[in-house]
Amino acid sequence: MRNLRFVRLLLFLLIPIVVGLYVRFDDLSVWQARKSSFYYKDRPLFTSYDAFYFARWSEDYLEGKYKAGKVDPLRFVPDNYIVSKLSDSEIKKLKAYKAVYPEPIPLESFMGAVFAKLFHTHIENVAFYLTPILAVLFVIPLVIYMDEIGVPLAGFSGAVFGVISLMYLARTTVARFDTDSLNLFFPFLIAYFFYKILHTEGWKKYLFAILAGVSCQLFYWWYAHPDLVLIMLIVFIVGFIVLKRQFSKNDVKVFGCLFLTANPLIIYKGIMILADRVNTYILNFGKSAVQSGFPNVMQSISEDQRASLKAIIAMSTGNSIVFFVGLLFVFVLFFRKWREMLFLIPTFLLGLMSFKSGNRFVMYLAPFIGIGFGYFLDFLFDYFNEYVRDNNSLFNNSWSRLKEIVLLGLAVVISVLAFSVQSEAVKFVAVPKITPALEEAFLKLKEITPKDSWIWTWWDYGTAIQYLSRRAVYHDGQSQLSPKTYFVATTFSTPSSREAYNTIIGISNVGITYVNKWLKEGKKPEEIKAEFLSGRFNGKLKHPVYWIFTEDEIGKFSWINYFGTWNFELKKGVKDSITPLGVCVAVDKENIICGGIRINLRTGVVRAKGATVLNKIALNVNGKYKELTFNPAGRFYLDLVNVRGRLLGFIMGQQPFYSMFNQMFILRHYDGRYFKLVYDDFPVMVAYRLVSK
Repeated sequence: MRNLRFVRLLLFLLIPIVVGLYVRFDDLSVWQARKSSFYYKDRPLFTSYDAFYFARWSEDYLEGKYKAGKVDPLRFVPDNYIVSKLSDSEIKKLKAYKAVYPEPIPLESFMGAVFAKLFHTHIENVAFYLTPILAVLFVIPLVIYMDEIGVPLAGFSGAVFGVISLMYLARTTVARFDTDSLNLFFPFLIAYFFYKILHTEGWKKYLFAILAGVSCQLFYWWYAHPDLVLIMLIVFIVGFIVLKRQFSKNDVKVFGCLFLTANPLIIYKGIMILADRVNTYILNFGKSAVQSGFPNVMQSISEDQRASLKAIIAMSTGNSIVFFVGLLFVFVLFFRKWREMLFLIPTFLLGLMSFKSGNRFVMYLAPFIGIGFGYFLDFLFDYFNEYVRDNNSLFNNSWSRLKEIVLLGLAVVISVLAFSVQSEAVKFVAVPKITPALEEAFLKLKEITPKDSWIWTWWDYGTAIQYLSRRAVYHDGQSQLSPKTYFVATTFSTPSSREAYNTIIGISNVGITYVNKWLKEGKKPEEIKAEFLSGRFNGKLKHPVYWIFTEDEIGKFSWINYFGTWNFELKKGVKDSITPLGVCVAVDKENIICGGIRINLRTGVVRAKGATVLNKIALNVNGKYKELTFNPAGRFYLDLVNVRGRLLGFIMGQQPFYSMFNQMFILRHYDGRYFKLVYDDFPVMVAYRLVSK
């Protein structure tokens, strides 16, 4: 009987692990078939932007450049240098951001460096396998925890649905190299150890207290969110008081073991940032401004968008019936076994934030929906088990053995159901966040720019430039919420070369460190903007500055333009886009067809479903720029650009047409008084050097 239970538990662990590894590594065949698009030479391309962030620290560590606690020279220039000269009290008063090397090096970066050195390979090759393997480990504490509290199917179901949920799968794929891969493992592990502290005696109680504390320390080392560690510890303290009611000397010793091994410094840090985190993700999530009227960039970040109920269902279980049954019964489970489930409340609340905050929290919700659905079957199974026991039938004599087999049978049913309703997750294939051509361009950027150069561009590829080009950037995916992102956007949207130049020079000289100070002194955001645009902060550049444009920004331009054209009174911008028409093919001497649209180059008439006359056509053929004007009242403008013997078309409205993004990137039409073209590989990357005056 005991051996059979052990075998069943072992299978309950192995099945979700194997399933989780299968749905992640089945991408290998696609990656091999599309190697020219998914690899750069001998290394796979990262499938997340943050991967470059952690990989660069791995590389810095290997090269001996990682200086824990010191200013990171490649991030958030020039403010990093400005802030480093201020005292802590001044930094606090100004609410200034200071990008430093974390202390210690993040566990993921450390692991990447160790394995890359051990196997003599690129960090990308380590990430390709490491992330999926780590992602399935949460199955172990979850299944064991649920089995020990008497709901084995809940644990198995939570593991299966959690490990293949579309959101979690998308965030823990091959080559992802991101912290999400252990962000379920540690919360479930810590909760399990908390449970064991209250349900063991003697030396084991101290052992589990130490294990819980060490796990808290490791979770902080992995994710650097001390507020989450603090919340879990608070729930444990409350639970301990409620459940035990009386303290003994041994209990004090247990608490001592827990808090000393958890590191009091982490607890202190958690207290310091908890209020700010609540304000960002709960109270003010999705509101229109971040700092006194500057636009909130979070509204453009897909993972931070609030998802609809339909989307939450699709990203968690893939089936509405399973979702609602699971959601209902997980609450029933918390109600009926609240003493045992108490320590899972913080993680469950993270999951419930899916309904309030960003869709990325669905990865925390999915295991609990699975737990609830599994508990529904546990509930039915227990009812049948009691029926057999109470009726004392002949069947009852062999039931103690058969019930383990029945549990395995129900586990098979759950597995088949999970696969059938999660068809989108099963078919999901991770794709790189960067193309081989762009990766090569960033490596080329390292060659064509001086070592002390600063790179002005949109934030998405900030960490990629730091990693591949080894050049400093003004903002990146970890610092994009400051007003600096707004000023970057204005340079993309403005029709004025002079204003774009003044803004870049001004930010390069004074940064945005003193923006809060100016606001407190009574200046309005639009007044601060006007001072930058007018050139008030212009001066001789201390570093070479390069403005680069990349192919991904065409698709992102509507959001960039939205922020760049921000109206501080209306609290919104112009969200106009630039639409690629693809390759244009000549029909005759006067007509071309671009993506199903027929364009007459002599009359400017565009025919699709209807007909209209273009305002203007701008051509860049073999480096020669030319404009054809047709109808001054026309709404649409067309770019025709010759690229490697192909004619590419782009259609847009007036404001995007005259924006620096369109003029300098797509058309390569620029003012030589302010900018010098130094690299032209459109549409992959175009780079300009600012003229120093």
